[in-house]
Amino acid sequence: MGGSWFRTFKPFLMGLLLVTAYSSFILDIIMIIKVRHYSNTYPPAVVALLVCSLLEALYCLWLLVKSGRGSAFRASAVEGALAFFACFSFACIVATTVLRHHRQYCNTDLEDNSDLCGVLRGVMGLGWMLFGLNLIWLCILPVLASGQGTWAHYYGDLPYEDRGIEEEKAPVH
Repeated sequence: MGGSWFRTFKPFLMGLLLVTAYSSFILDIIMIIKVRHYSNTYPPAVVALLVCSLLEALYCLWLLVKSGRGSAFRASAVEGALAFFACFSFACIVATTVLRHHRQYCNTDLEDNSDLCGVLRGVMGLGWMLFGLNLIWLCILPVLASGQGTWAHYYGDLPYEDRGIEEEKAPVH
């Protein structure tokens, strides 16, 4: 019973991670355009978060569309990729949060300061949400793998359910 519940919950959570990563990607582009409007620089923290969210969105889309067989689809490989994205997004979002206190990005002397600061707060919010969803996945995937499977099982088969069906065998003479 618990395995079927996790099996239905898993695509929803992966889809939520995909939507969050894609939304973060779009908002990062908007932030870069807004910063370019006021100065001639790019915010490197937002560019790094843009790369992180784009790569994670493509990875989640790849997992949802082509959940197949192979070493890339093993539970251990998916856990490793999600751990990489969690570390990458954490570093990016901490650097983006520091930008909030930087005079160039939230300058009170600018006439339209609230627009730039509002987009920066949105970037920070989606970045922290992306990091939080990565942490949730890092906690749920071991639960899925330990249910009745192992780290060698494929991501699409988690939680692995032993059907308990015994094949009919020929009588032994």
